[in-house]
Amino acid sequence: MRKIESLEQFKSKKTAIAILLFFHIAGALGYISPLSAWFVYLTPVLIFITGGMIWIDTKSNSKLGWPVAITIILIGYFVEVIGVNFGFPFGEYAFGDMLGWKFFGTPPIIGLQWMILVWGSYSIFQGLRISKVLISLLTGCLITLLYLLIEPVSSHFDLWSWSEGTIPVQNYIARFVIAFFLAIIFQAYPLLRKPRLGQTAIICQFMFYGILYLSIKGN
Repeated sequence: MRKIESLEQFKSKKTAIAILLFFHIAGALGYISPLSAWFVYLTPVLIFITGGMIWIDTKSNSKLGWPVAITIILIGYFVEVIGVNFGFPFGEYAFGDMLGWKFFGTPPIIGLQWMILVWGSYSIFQGLRISKVLISLLTGCLITLLYLLIEPVSSHFDLWSWSEGTIPVQNYIARFVIAFFLAIIFQAYPLLRKPRLGQTAIICQFMFYGILYLSIKGN
């Protein structure tokens, strides 16, 4: 019985990974196609699908997954609200219309994006035999590295824009600090921290934004 369940779980995992890869590759190709304007507006759908799959996968590991997700989503969202309305901690920027409905100038879907980044990045390092603080530091570094791709792509496709037209260094510092503390919060819950799709999700993020970064630099 256990072997059958393991096989079913293995097949389910492979299917979920294939779905995530397909949507991210299709989304990236759509961004750089003649239908780019239409695909950009589907960005919230891609975020929702990715976050939803991680959510479901985490719930299969532990019933306590939901407090982690909600906490990270809310903190991620309200940090962006503060950033947009007060110019701190990221700098002066504003969201465009591509990420959907905005509340206090900030699309709620951005909180879900924070959850994807934190859980995905953390899952890369969680198996290492190092201190939890170091794992959180590495998580912050990986997310900051990803933002080196995200920022120019987001500005190019009007997901958000910077008031002075340039991306301030303080933005990357703030991203690192916030990601570090969200990773610390992630560890505080009595959760079986093995989101099986986490690693795939963060790899898909690098692939997605990497393709778009190369496309805009090549033009």
